[in-house]
This record gives sequence, C-alpha cells and structure tokens, in this order.
Amino acid sequence: MKLFFMTVILCIPVIMMAQHKMSVDIASVTNRHSSMNGLNVSSFYHFNERFTGGIEMNRFFPVSKNISGEDVQQSAWDFDLNFHYLLPITREWKLYPLTGISHTSEKETILKTNESSIDRFWSYNTGAGVLWELGKWSPHIEYSFTWGHINQQFLIAGLSYELEWGHHNKNHTEK
Repeated sequence: MKLFFMTVILCIPVIMMAQHKMSVDIASVTNRHSSMNGLNVSSFYHFNERFTGGIEMNRFFPVSKNISGEDVQQSAWDFDLNFHYLLPITREWKLYPLTGISHTSEKETILKTNESSIDRFWSYNTGAGVLWELGKWSPHIEYSFTWGHINQQFLIAGLSYELEWGHHNKNHTEK
C-alpha cells in the first residue's frame, strides 16, 4: 500500500505538467489469428506532445466455425493498457510504436451441447500505428502483435477525437 501512495505522490508533478488532453477512439478491429472481427473503444491520456497512455476494450463478436468436426461459436473480450510515443513524420502525420499489456477472455461454445469454456490469459503488446491529425479528429490505423499464451496479430482502423481542458498553451499570454 505504501508503494501505491509513493507512486501517486511521485506522479503528481508529471500530471501537473501534462497537457491536459485526452482522446477517445472508436475503431474496427480484426484478430488475424482467429479471424474474428469486433469493435475497439479506447481512451488515451496525453502526458505531453508525444507520450500517451490509455485503456482499450476490444469486443470480438461471435463467429461460428467447424473445429475437429464440431460446430463451435467463438467470441472474446480484450482489455489493454497501452502506451504510444508519437513520432512526427510531417505536421499532420504521426507514426507511433506501441507497447502494453492485455487481458483476454476467449469463449468457445460447442453448439450441439451448448457447453462453454472460457480461456483467460495475459499478453504483452507490441506494434506500430500511423495517425493523420485533422484538428481534433485523427483517423488512424494500427498493427499489434501480442506475445503470451497465444501469440496473436491485430489490425485496428478507426477515428480519434481529442478533448482539451485548461489553458496550458505555450503561446497563451495575458494582456
């Protein structure tokens, strides 16, 4: 518990110096390993001009498959904590590597017997993305690879909206 409070106290100066920006994202996500498609919803806090961190939720919709002669329905939930470091290519285009962790819950139901099993596991995330800043809106595409119980590949394409509060603008001067 002491470690938690020490971490919070040490993070206060970083938060106070931050830009006071966050972004909310919605995207389409494809799991290339299991051929499942879904919805990605996320929110990222902008610690400064380049470093962001946030949580992501992926819902992979049920898919029917035939595995070893049995009709099976698969679906999954993914919860990620990811960090991005934005590298400017041009004024509007940014490239970013990503890293983080994820927790996955994959559900498999045998349709004939309605028996279900859930496989839960942690993974380490790596990858890269590119975004195009158009004011507060940013279309983006991202590829990620998860290392863990099951190595998986994901492709995400979506749209971000940036929210800003306070007056922490470098060019702001009072008259």
